Amino acid sequence: MRTRILKFTTILLIVALASCNDYLDKLPEGDLTVEEVFQDYKKAEKFLANTYMHIPAEINFMCGTGDTWARNPFTAGCDEMEIAYGGAVSHLLNSGALNADNSYNVAPVWNECYMGIRKANIFLANIDNTPLIAAGSSASTDLFTEERRNQWKGEAYFLRALAYFQLIRTYGPVPIIDYVLPTDLDYATIKRSPLENCIQFVIDDCDRAASLSKIRYTDGNLGRATAGAALALKSRMLLYAASPIYNGHDYYKDFKDRDGVNLFPTSNDPSKWSKAATAAMECITALESASPAHKLYESRLPDYVKNYRDILLDRFNDEWIFWRNLDRYDHFDNCATILSLRGFSILNPTQEMVDSYHMANGTVPITGYESDEKTPIINNASGYKESGYTTAEGDNGWTPAGVRSMYANREPRFYASINFAGQKWQGTTCDFWYTGKDGRKGAGSDYCKTGYLIAKVVNPNVNPAAGRGYEQRCWVLFRLAEIYLNYAEAINEAEGPTKAYTYINKIRSRAGIANLPTGLSQTQMREAIRRERKIELAFENHRYFDVRRWGIAETTENRPIHCMNIMAGTHLQDNAFYERVVCEPRVFDKTKHYWFPIPQDEINETERVLVQNPGWTKNE
Repeated sequence: MRTRILKFTTILLIVALASCNDYLDKLPEGDLTVEEVFQDYKKAEKFLANTYMHIPAEINFMCGTGDTWARNPFTAGCDEMEIAYGGAVSHLLNSGALNADNSYNVAPVWNECYMGIRKANIFLANIDNTPLIAAGSSASTDLFTEERRNQWKGEAYFLRALAYFQLIRTYGPVPIIDYVLPTDLDYATIKRSPLENCIQFVIDDCDRAASLSKIRYTDGNLGRATAGAALALKSRMLLYAASPIYNGHDYYKDFKDRDGVNLFPTSNDPSKWSKAATAAMECITALESASPAHKLYESRLPDYVKNYRDILLDRFNDEWIFWRNLDRYDHFDNCATILSLRGFSILNPTQEMVDSYHMANGTVPITGYESDEKTPIINNASGYKESGYTTAEGDNGWTPAGVRSMYANREPRFYASINFAGQKWQGTTCDFWYTGKDGRKGAGSDYCKTGYLIAKVVNPNVNPAAGRGYEQRCWVLFRLAEIYLNYAEAINEAEGPTKAYTYINKIRSRAGIANLPTGLSQTQMREAIRRERKIELAFENHRYFDVRRWGIAETTENRPIHCMNIMAGTHLQDNAFYERVVCEPRVFDKTKHYWFPIPQDEINETERVLVQNPGWTKNE
C-alpha cells in the first residue's frame, strides 16, 4: 500500500485521454511540486483531467495478465460470455484459480482506484489555493471563476465516489481515505471501514458533486462529470446497499476486523429498498428535467434492432449520462469480428445468454433446464422451436432463410446483440460450424468457442480485412435505461409491483416487445426485472455484480456453461452442430467468491491489520 495508494511528494503530470476537449492537452514533461501545480489554474485543470484516467476502461473484456489496461474480466467471468483467447484472465475467475497473490493481475481495481482517490484528494485539498482570474484581467481571456472552481470540485467528488464504488462492489468494505496521507504515515494503521460507512461515504460525495455541478453539459464541458452522473451513481450505490449480500446476509454478518468491529451489517434492513427507490426517482426526475432532457434513445426507430444497437454507438446521445472516451479502440471490434474477415472471433456469448432473450411477442422461451443442466425446459406457449430450420427470411430481414428455428422470431435485442450461425455480417454469413469459414478447423488458437459472437457494442461497419470502419468510440458507464431498471427493482422490493410496471414497460416498448402481463406477484416481477437487466444491460458489466449482490451467484455461476457443438458440422443445416454441449465447467465457492481477495501485498504492507476477505486468508 505504501507504494500504491498515496505516497506523494512531487508529481510528473503526463495527461492521458479522458474526455473530448482541449483541457486535456499535455503539460510539458518535468517534475512539479503540488504548490506549483495549483498556483496555475490551467495546470490544476490538467491535474483534474489526469484523475479521469483512472475511470475503468470496461470495454476490454479480453484482457490478459500482461495487459495493464485490463479493467473488465467480469463480463466473461459470469454466465454472459466465454473468451476463446486462452490468456484471458477471466479464466482464472471461472476455474476458481483467483487468489490473493494474482488478484491484481486479474483486475487491478485496488491499485487503480486508490491512485484515482489519491489524485482526487490532492485536488480537493489544494484547489482553493488556486488564484482566481477575474473578468477584465490581462492574464487570460479564459476565466477561472469561483463558479468554475466549484464545478471542478464537483467533478473531483464524483470521481472519488466512483472509485470507492468500484472498490466496494469488488472487495466489500475498504479503507476510507479522504485526505492526503503524510509520507511518514504508519501503514499498519490502515483499516477497513464498515460497509455501511463506505456506502455512506459514496453517497455523501455524490451529494456534494450534485450540489456543485449541472445536471447535464452540452457545450465545451461535454464529457465531464455532471450532477446527473452523481445522481446516477447514488442510485446504483443505494440499490446495491439494499441488496441481500450487502444487507445483513448470513454469510457476512459475523465478519469482523481485528478489533472486533463488524464490517458488514448484522441484520437485514428492508427500508433500504425505499431509499434506493427514492434515489432512483430523484435521478430520473432530474435527468428528464434537464435542458435538453435525457431520454431513452429512439433515433433509429422503427428499426428496433438498429435502434438498440446504436444506443452505445451513437456518441453523446440523450440516453447517455456518463462515459469514458476510448479513442479508436479497434482491438474490441477485431476480437468481435468473424475469422473470414480477419477478425479474432473470441468474444463468445454463452448458450445460457442466448436462451435468455425473449421471443418477438415478449414471452420467455426457456424457463430453465433439466437435471442434465443443458436440456432446455421450453415454454410451449412462447412459440419457441429448438429444432428445424426457417424456410424464408423473417424478423424484418434479421433472420436469413435456412437458419436454425431456435434463432427465429426472437426479440429485436437478440439480433442486435448476438451473431449466430447463418446470420449475415458485413455482407457475408457467420459460418461457425467446424468446417465453416469461421469454424475451428484450421483456425489456430483463435476461433469461436460457443457458436456465437457478440454483436452488441461492436461497430457493424468494421472490416479488419479491408482495414475500414474504425471510429472514435466511448464506453458508457451510466445510461437512463439502467436508472429505470434501478427504480423498478427497488420499488418492487419496497412496495410491490404496481409502480414498477411503468419503467419496465418503457424499456420493453423501446425494445419493440409487448408490455409485461398485469397481475404479477412481487416474486414474478422480481424475476421479470432480473431478466430485463440481463438482456437490456447485457455485456455492459452489470451481470457479474448483479448476481453477486442478489446472492444467487452460487447457482448461476457454479455450473457449466454450454454452447453449440463447434467440433461438428459441415454445413448450415447439419444437426450435429446444434447439439448443446458443455463449453466449460465453472467454479463458484460461496464461502469466498462473492468478493475479490484484497491483494496480498496490501495485507502484508499493513502487517495484517488490514484484514483479508473471508476464505482468502493464506493457510486457512
